[in-house]
Amino acid sequence: MSNPASLNAAAYDALKARIVRGDLRPGAPLSERALCDELAVSRTPLREALKRLANEGLVEISETRRARVARVSVDEVVNLLAVMAVLEGLSGEQACEKASEADLDELARLQNEMESAYARTDHAAYFALNQQIHLSILRMADNGPLAEYFHNLNARLRHVRERLTPTPERWRQAVDEHAEMLALLRRRDGKRLRTLMEAHLRSKTDAYVAAMLNEGLVSMSRAA
Repeated sequence: MSNPASLNAAAYDALKARIVRGDLRPGAPLSERALCDELAVSRTPLREALKRLANEGLVEISETRRARVARVSVDEVVNLLAVMAVLEGLSGEQACEKASEADLDELARLQNEMESAYARTDHAAYFALNQQIHLSILRMADNGPLAEYFHNLNARLRHVRERLTPTPERWRQAVDEHAEMLALLRRRDGKRLRTLMEAHLRSKTDAYVAAMLNEGLVSMSRAA
């Protein structure tokens, strides 16, 4: 028989994955009965999973205990991206201090693969490698609280990041910026890398908002 902790974790992981992938859209109701049947768990582990996701900002639970996927406004998206930009910049600065040469060689390999995906206009592969690069830099920073905050915020935006199709000009610029990130890491220039990584994400704000509005994933006003 599975123990309660493993059931809670399984329900949490499965439900979070659906939200992050965009299978469950913002505002979608979360029926306890339906989810219990789909996830093969009882109400207790499901409710624990919902509480945990609510603490992370992915789920909203009303006073009557009805749950739904959290909605987000344009203002909140802009604020989330502003905070993530600061976290990304800090991760780059700290990675400059702590990354090994082996770490940087692995990052160079990912960069080469990402450039190959760009050359063949394989957006899905490019996005996956892009995420690996940023998460690798985060890992090199070796800062637990920073990683925790970053992962929580990233989960709230990943479903739209996967849908975001950059213009040809912006895509080329992003590839070049990643190459510069690697060069700055090799030179251990933390201050310049921090500035670049913050600007790299902030430059995408308008594109994020436009994509989310187009998909109906955000409202113009602050979510109620």
